Amino acid sequence: GVHSEDARQLAGSGPDLHWDLFKPDQIQWRDGPPSLLPGAKMAILEGDPAKEGFFTMRLKLPDGYRVFPHWHPRTERLTIIQGIVNLGTGDRFDAAATQTLSVGAYSSMPPKMTHFAWMRGETILQLSSIGPWEVVYVNPTDDPRSHAK
Repeated sequence: GVHSEDARQLAGSGPDLHWDLFKPDQIQWRDGPPSLLPGAKMAILEGDPAKEGFFTMRLKLPDGYRVFPHWHPRTERLTIIQGIVNLGTGDRFDAAATQTLSVGAYSSMPPKMTHFAWMRGETILQLSSIGPWEVVYVNPTDDPRSHAK
């Protein structure tokens, strides 16, 4: 058999490596980012969306939750973990003009592609991108940060 020290050398790794491993009941949810409307929860699984570099986070959104038309400066990758995301593209929120994404669906949206969404059922989605993660709303009055006191 291969001894653990040999395995580390073969893998080009060392004892200082960190393995990000989360079982569902170990995920720690906190209030969502200020760029999303109240009611959103988030959990950072890898990296830091506020800093340069790769990150993965999950968003937990209540039934009926809406995200108004916006875009991101970098590619955004979504996987639906729970619930249904109704995802549309364009500068105007139109609940009828969406694709229905259910559990297991995946979306990779290029930079600056304007999109919006609404949720059916409590929805959890996994989002991966390169930080810093930014949300730029088409209509500045849709940005929750513009209403912060």
